[in-house]
Amino acid sequence: MDLIAKEYVCPACDEKMELSECSTLEDGFIWCCRKYGQNAHHIKRSVRKGSWFECSHLSMPEVLIFRYLWVKKTSNEWIVDELNVSECVVDLKSFCREVCVDMIIRGSKKLGGVGHVVEIDESKFGKRKYHKGKRVEGKWVFGGIERGSKESFFCVVEDRTAETLIEITKKYVEPGTTVLSYCWKSYRPLTEEGYVHFTVNHSVNFKDPIMGVHTNGIEGTWSAIK
Repeated sequence: MDLIAKEYVCPACDEKMELSECSTLEDGFIWCCRKYGQNAHHIKRSVRKGSWFECSHLSMPEVLIFRYLWVKKTSNEWIVDELNVSECVVDLKSFCREVCVDMIIRGSKKLGGVGHVVEIDESKFGKRKYHKGKRVEGKWVFGGIERGSKESFFCVVEDRTAETLIEITKKYVEPGTTVLSYCWKSYRPLTEEGYVHFTVNHSVNFKDPIMGVHTNGIEGTWSAIK
């Protein structure tokens, strides 16, 4: 993922804009397109436009330092005290998680096959309007991870009905795959669709004491993202 755009096309003349130094701006650079005569215009665009930095008022170095501290799971209090961050740390961390979810969704692949094991699960991600105030309703993300290869698929779903989850499973998981899940009613038709399906009852155990079935891989993925 590029941190900033490598080029921009001027919306007025459809020609490439120039990246110019600008000492009056904290970022130090700005995209410009200046034309004289017919169709004269002088258009400027921030280097942050359409980038990871666009939603933040912090300097680019501060954003990068913050992201490093987020990966290291640094406490909110330490970040506020040491970096003198005035923006809401909770919102910034939420935005980091949203970026991660977006990237893993883009990297989704077809998984499984006979002899392969795929763990599936859903998780809800709360979403906050960045710098826009109160929290709004989150989205359900459905995903799976293949044991051994660590390949995965993830997608946002409107609901967790059997129709929705089974269709997505068929899209991303090959028939004949051994699929592991917790005891959710929407997964019951998996056997009818040609999958070898085993479940674990999370209200009793996180690992089935008899069959050894667990979904620790996909559960760990949710924890890492959140």
